[in-house]
Amino acid sequence: MLRSWTYKLIDKRFYCAECSAISTHSIFSREPFSVHAGVPFGIPLVCRCKVCETFFVAFSQEVYFGKPPFNAEYAKLLSQNRIAPNDWVYVDGKTRPGRVTGHYSTLTEEVVELDFGGGVREKFTRPLMTHFNDRAPLGFKLLPAQAGVALLGDPIYHVLRQTIGFVVGRVSDHGAEKLVVQLENGKVIFMTLPDEYQLVPDSVLLEHLTERVTKFFPSLVETVKLNVVHSVVYVYGSVPELPLKEEVIREVKMLPDIRGVVDLLSVRIPGDPVPDDELWRAVLRILEDRDSPFFNCEIQVKDGVLNLNAYYTSGSDIRTTMARLRHIPGLRDAQFEIEEVDAPPPHMRHLADMLRVKMKLDKRTDQRLRVIPMMDGILVEGSVKSVLQKSLLNIFTTRAAKGVRIDTRIRIDNSLGEI
Repeated sequence: MLRSWTYKLIDKRFYCAECSAISTHSIFSREPFSVHAGVPFGIPLVCRCKVCETFFVAFSQEVYFGKPPFNAEYAKLLSQNRIAPNDWVYVDGKTRPGRVTGHYSTLTEEVVELDFGGGVREKFTRPLMTHFNDRAPLGFKLLPAQAGVALLGDPIYHVLRQTIGFVVGRVSDHGAEKLVVQLENGKVIFMTLPDEYQLVPDSVLLEHLTERVTKFFPSLVETVKLNVVHSVVYVYGSVPELPLKEEVIREVKMLPDIRGVVDLLSVRIPGDPVPDDELWRAVLRILEDRDSPFFNCEIQVKDGVLNLNAYYTSGSDIRTTMARLRHIPGLRDAQFEIEEVDAPPPHMRHLADMLRVKMKLDKRTDQRLRVIPMMDGILVEGSVKSVLQKSLLNIFTTRAAKGVRIDTRIRIDNSLGEI
């Protein structure tokens, strides 16, 4: 299993159950991600201890990478953090954090006004501060109240002990799920999670999952294998085509009470595998179609797996083209790194339509070309048969769209007539 997790994201200190100690763990993913840009939701990660080399699986939404996930609730501390309007701030002795509604400084102190809800507002003061907590600039999870939603690596503030620390692990102790926290003084504590955050037994999840797959995919009972470990679902085996694989994984993910799904399901095409260059050309046919919403595409096909990096404008229908790509015969898997950009202004769409008409009337440009309006110009991309046609096209587009920036991404394809 570990052979697929080849991209190292970061090192973090977690609790290792095998070592019974906190040690440095390397976190790996199956695809390249940047922890600074953010790892998408639901990505399975392997966290491997550098001391004993045992590992555990966590998901991207379960790990704190220094940037709070969407809608996460962190509170700053009046005693430690830089404060700004609308921040949530916790003050020792209070039952809940308050939202900053006022903040100003005098010559000797800072004054912060907090709204605790229900019409309750209070003012607090602190000395003028020049040093702040750099390890938790965005705030803390408050324990024990937020123990159930704390992430691995989360900065925490233990309200009862009035001390900070970090979440370093989760362990199962005789069936009870516990949070492992290292406090500022080095002490490690184990906190039993509330009942609503305890895990459903693996055997129960596996039984429900098996029933679900048998019901919706009776023909795959012999070829698709399932396992559940610590509420993580592992899907093994093979299916004959990529769309069917995606249907299986989508159905498995709908099972409630699971932490996530590790997709180890493969696509095995009957007969000889389709060569990568044939798959690449099949992908290109779809992406160069005039109805394709994607542009500035970078295509890679290796061992039957498609990796596509592309852009599309806001409001475009991308599902149809993505479905066509997934249904390419012989394709084993497809990974999409696509980015949405703002829709172009009306006048730029009008200019692009005019250029399209002019190109249709000119026989020299009667090739597989697409004219795409952008925010500040026009992109012309596609294929021509020769260097001469490419040069003539560049001259034509420059003359046909006076005063408008034209970018071209033209590929020379000698076999264009066969596409």
